[in-house]
Formats: sequence, structure tokens, C-alpha cells
Amino acid sequence: MGPGGRGDDLGPVQVVLIGIDAPGAERMLAAELQDLGTQDAVRVLDVLRVRRGGDDEVRRLEPLDPDGHPGTLVEALLVADPEGREGADPRRAAEEPGEEGEWFLADRVPRGATAAILLIEHRWAIPLRAAAAQFEAAVLGDAWVHPRDLEAARRTVEAPG
Repeated sequence: MGPGGRGDDLGPVQVVLIGIDAPGAERMLAAELQDLGTQDAVRVLDVLRVRRGGDDEVRRLEPLDPDGHPGTLVEALLVADPEGREGADPRRAAEEPGEEGEWFLADRVPRGATAAILLIEHRWAIPLRAAAAQFEAAVLGDAWVHPRDLEAARRTVEAPG
């Protein structure tokens, strides 16, 4: 079965952009990807390493693991234009921020920085979605909560009244 879960149910897929310029960051990322590969709850579909130059161009780098995660699926997703327009910006990524419903990698990766773009499938959600479908329930929305926001909410709840 190829990347992306073709031939089986696909869980929600998250795009994660991680800066990897700090000493040891690439080794840490490679180790974490190997660890994630042993889990059933999530699956790394692909990883693309990029570098943003001083000219604001985001360039593809050699993959961390060309046999397991060559970066081709991420690259195809980011270059794909869902509306079929020619000349799609290859830096585009599907996300919600912005007036036009998209964000640009060059806006997120600092100049001169290296980053890894991960596609992570959340397999744990497949049975939940299937159970909801049995009762004709629908997902009405979803969002990711930043850890900083969750911590602020915890402080609010725990604050003496």
C-alpha cells in the first residue's frame, strides 16, 4: 500500500512544519519518526525537508529517509492546485489562516532556515468517524489547539476564585 492510505480508510491528516536548524534537531526528528512508525494511533505519511533562502525561495533538500519518506507526497500536495488553475504557487499549503484560505511556506519558514514538513495521519480517528457515521452523525468542525492556549486555559480554570 502506498503513502496516503490508498486502499484503506484514511484518518485526518495534519501538516506539521518543524524548524530543524538547532544542533541535533535532524537526528532527533529521525528518531521520533522511527518511533512513530511503531505506533498504530498515528502514521507518518511523508516528510519533506526544505530550506528558505535569502531570496525567499523555498527549496527541496535531500530527504532524511529516502526509502521511507522521500518527500514526494508532501511536494505534490503543496504544489497541487485544488481549483485546477495553471501556474499554482509551489509554496502554497492547504490551511485556513488568511483571507484566501491558504498560507505560504515562505511566510512560515524564516529566511536561511531549514524545516521539515510532515504529513501525519491520525489513525485513531477512523473508528470514531465510522461509529458516528452509523448514527448519521457528521463532524461539524475541527480545530487544533496550540499547547500554549491549552496551558492558558488550564491556568484560568485552576486560578483561585
